[in-house]
Amino acid sequence: MEKNNDYDENIELSDSEDVFDFPVLEDIVEDNIDYNSDTSSSGSEIILPKRRRMIVIESESEESLEDLDEWRDVTEELDIPDRVNFSVSPKVIGPQIPTNIVQPIQYFKLFFTNELVHEIIKETNNYAENVLKNKEISSNSIWQTWRAVEEDEFWAFIGVIINMGTIPLANMQEYWSVMENSRIPFFSKIFTRKRFMQIFWMLHLKSPDPAKNDIRTRIQRASNFLEYINSRFSDYFIPGENICVDESVVKFKGKISFITYNPNKPTKWGIRIYVLADSETGYVYSILPYYGSITSENLPRRDLLVSTRIALHLYQQLLDRVPTAEGYHMHTDRYYTSIPLAEELRKMKCHFTGTIQTNRKGVPTSLKKPKLRENKTVAYKRGNTMLLAWRDKRIVTLLSNWHNAGMITTNRFIRGGTNEVIEKPKVAVGYTKSMGGVDRADQYASSYCFLRMSLKWWRKLFFWGMEMSIINSYILYKTVQHNKNEKALTHLKYRKILVDQLVGDFRQERTRVSRSISEIRLNGKLHIMRKGPKRDCVVCSTRKQRDSRRQTSEYCDTCPSKPRMHMGDCFQRYHTMVNYKI
Repeated sequence: MEKNNDYDENIELSDSEDVFDFPVLEDIVEDNIDYNSDTSSSGSEIILPKRRRMIVIESESEESLEDLDEWRDVTEELDIPDRVNFSVSPKVIGPQIPTNIVQPIQYFKLFFTNELVHEIIKETNNYAENVLKNKEISSNSIWQTWRAVEEDEFWAFIGVIINMGTIPLANMQEYWSVMENSRIPFFSKIFTRKRFMQIFWMLHLKSPDPAKNDIRTRIQRASNFLEYINSRFSDYFIPGENICVDESVVKFKGKISFITYNPNKPTKWGIRIYVLADSETGYVYSILPYYGSITSENLPRRDLLVSTRIALHLYQQLLDRVPTAEGYHMHTDRYYTSIPLAEELRKMKCHFTGTIQTNRKGVPTSLKKPKLRENKTVAYKRGNTMLLAWRDKRIVTLLSNWHNAGMITTNRFIRGGTNEVIEKPKVAVGYTKSMGGVDRADQYASSYCFLRMSLKWWRKLFFWGMEMSIINSYILYKTVQHNKNEKALTHLKYRKILVDQLVGDFRQERTRVSRSISEIRLNGKLHIMRKGPKRDCVVCSTRKQRDSRRQTSEYCDTCPSKPRMHMGDCFQRYHTMVNYKI
């Protein structure tokens, strides 16, 4: 919905719209874990690449339509709301894996399976064949030596990619540098730079039907892959009582219709992926990539806000896997939080806590701009739902059907190493503790993540999905080790062992090329000479001595390396002598 000059921030917007636009009120703080932060980051903007029209993905903004009499002041009351006891019986929370899974590669292959790799190799080889058969390849092209990717080679390729994340360099070519101040033997030992780049450039996940050029077909380049790993994520873990819903942004600045923009986020441009995670461990349980209106159209309950439908959809995925689950406690930031969301989750026997914008539908007028002194609160309750406003340095408003308006004494750390004792609402302390699940996964990812610049959006999603598979595998491993009272490897050590196990004994064969060159050079058959740009003669030219450099435009087109040489003696020496160099 576009802004116009006579826009009124109190106009009710359609619940079925995919995007919303509203000004952020100055007296509402960001729903961050740090309540004292002055930075606001809720909401997101989509830039349509053709018309570059800015649209804000935000939530409904309107004055309260509820009668104040329905809400009663409970600031001084400490009655605990009706609660549903948490249970996933007969299942148990935590890892759901066989006992013989002990090595990092075994944990990783729970998500990045052999079946998935076989499909990627098949698509990659088919894509390369189709591209190269219609391409005129020059004599010195890198694609002259292309061959189909094999399974052990692809696992080694994945291992090299993971290791690149632990050793960030300026560009990918630097990993094969021969200079003393930057040489890293590992990479050149596993692959030649040419072969690695061949696989990297031809990597393909899915080739859409060329007869269909609509957005639903184009997103299949990555959607099938993400759907597959999403199903694997929910197979091997059951979250604990506290869960959270937030978004993860994959950095991307290319031209796609579903790119999002938020100037207040560290990653301003990117592809948004909604995530449901376990609050305690940060395990990513289910994901929902945002592909624009296609995503919102496929969500249930079109009578509700899109942000509400996203949270309900992710929670329904959990119930589909654990039908007996009840008593979960979901936490969200103010982009998702609304009174209807809390009510709908309560019907599904799920509790809810989140920061909320005071211009949401149903919020009492007295909570719009409450006059509060520092560290004071005011709370209203309707049924089992409580709204609480608390002034810290700014006013924070929270919604919960789990907590009451009680306060708790905590320590606040102040710059300079000191701390002070303050009172905070229990709902604020609980929210801060449980809202960081997705942030915890993002923190793991940012430590050793391989995300190179690319014009292909689906590549970014592929490497993001691979990274989430590594992180979830490490969280599983760490949780299992904790349950066994055994010390777990550090994140870096875990990755290094995973790299070694993925690469295994694979080493790219190099001697075959040199033997074939010698065999062709000395085979005594006809060799065709042609002319091209001038270069050093391989026989009589040297740069070790002054005035000994000799160039020629003539080269042998039959030999694979297309060596330059003078006609006559140089040609004869090169094609008849083992040691031809003068």
